[in-house]
Amino acid sequence: MAPKLALAALAALILATPQPAKAEEVGANWSVSGLEPLGQPIGADATVIGYVRRDQRTYLQARNPASGGLLWEAEAEAHREAPVRAGRWIVYREPAEGFGPGYASLVVADPRTGRQIQRSPSMIFSGTPESCFENRAVCVTAAPEPEEAAHGYRLDLISGAFVPSADGIPGEGLIRIGTDITLIRDGKVLWRRPDPGAISRPEPGAPRDLEPSAPSRPAPSAPIGPAPSAPRGPEPSAPTRPEPAGVSRADAGTTGWTEFGGVWSGATRTGSAGLSAADGRLLWTAPGVLTDCGLPPGTPEIRCRAGRIERFDPLTGKAHWSAPLRGPVGVTAGAIVVRGVAISRNTGERAPATTAYWCLARGLATVCGDEGTPPITAWTAVGAVAAGYAVVATPAGYLGRSVDPAP
Repeated sequence: MAPKLALAALAALILATPQPAKAEEVGANWSVSGLEPLGQPIGADATVIGYVRRDQRTYLQARNPASGGLLWEAEAEAHREAPVRAGRWIVYREPAEGFGPGYASLVVADPRTGRQIQRSPSMIFSGTPESCFENRAVCVTAAPEPEEAAHGYRLDLISGAFVPSADGIPGEGLIRIGTDITLIRDGKVLWRRPDPGAISRPEPGAPRDLEPSAPSRPAPSAPIGPAPSAPRGPEPSAPTRPEPAGVSRADAGTTGWTEFGGVWSGATRTGSAGLSAADGRLLWTAPGVLTDCGLPPGTPEIRCRAGRIERFDPLTGKAHWSAPLRGPVGVTAGAIVVRGVAISRNTGERAPATTAYWCLARGLATVCGDEGTPPITAWTAVGAVAAGYAVVATPAGYLGRSVDPAP
């Protein structure tokens, strides 16, 4: 189905028009209300792209960052993640209900116009599409039929060919297959190893959990100290394991782990772990179940676990600094704000938050802190930046503010 242009949008969208008067209350140049955004938008080729929910359906919308005006929209499968880019194009999955429940087509579109550049056959997809082959293709996990095994496919952005990456290779990125975890790049398995999240007893030679520490209470002007820990050395290189000959969709899925500093880190059943991005070695494990900090993308060095928020070293799992997690977490330039205290992301030093800032809950922003408006640096830390504007998604809709230094 082709995207709907703004002139042909449904009457319900008329309610979601820019409202400059309301925007002034938070220092914005414009606002769009009457929407239910699903997380923060992204900037793409002088537009902002985001998911919204309407009438129990999900739509991908493109808006003019200078005015909030709707450029186009297309129905899309519901997503928890931000929209996906492949080079200058935008990628989404369009429902294909005529083929049956769960079917969709992978669509690559121009972010300015919504024109479809390439489109896949209708299949049953799982996981998140990934740009691959140096932005020349999009890699996905899909199955032709509900009962068939899932495999990795790639949609070539030049030719439009939609072909299996290789027999038995499901998708792209860090993939969980049953009790194994596999790193796949450009359709090739780089390594495969037992999933730390599925291990009930320590592996031979694996480092022991980092010991939890008693919460420290430094003086307000002092850096927040790290939780002391003494992990043992990393395990030997992960052995190469046979590639799976196709997997059921129930057995294959993305891990939700994050790559940072040459390490993949993420949640296990009882805490967290770090794996070498080079060969999959288990570098460390740490106790304390991870929770969602509510922070925007671009903060992979920050984690929340066992009621604390921390900056951690990806190579060792040790906390550089740690602070009690109380109430919503806010974001300003270079700092995390917890209950009115700004904590430097780099050093852990604390100072009172002297301006308003954005707090995030379920991916949406609200104004917290002192009276006034969040500074430009807070807008750019949270929202999508495009064409000299930052656009932030709130529970009520979108807000846009000029961040261009020119008058």
